[in-house]
Amino acid sequence: MKSIDPYKKSPNRIGELIYLSKKTLKQISEETGIAYPTLTSYNQGVRNPKKNNAKILADYFGVSIPYLLGFETKIPINTNTEIFKQLKSINQLKSQLLSELLDLDNQEKELFSKLNE
Repeated sequence: MKSIDPYKKSPNRIGELIYLSKKTLKQISEETGIAYPTLTSYNQGVRNPKKNNAKILADYFGVSIPYLLGFETKIPINTNTEIFKQLKSINQLKSQLLSELLDLDNQEKELFSKLNE
């Protein structure tokens, strides 16, 4: 394993992750609670996040802290975070639709079944 010089600034991947997310810095700032100017400095590579903000951003983007900071080259497996969020959203939608279906009266159910034939 390569030794890491703690004084050498690493090329973080925050800018890349922001670009891939297709979100604005303002949106990410609002969703993470990290100040917009702070995110801008991370995005431009002016500085790297401290421990707390690195954790927040790694969780937000679904990557590990070492990947976020540029110490790992492979995307880690914990990118499942986004998939989990999507599945949760789908399950909530399915529950809502099922609830609405159960609330239909008999005439509406009959029309609905004819519509699906």
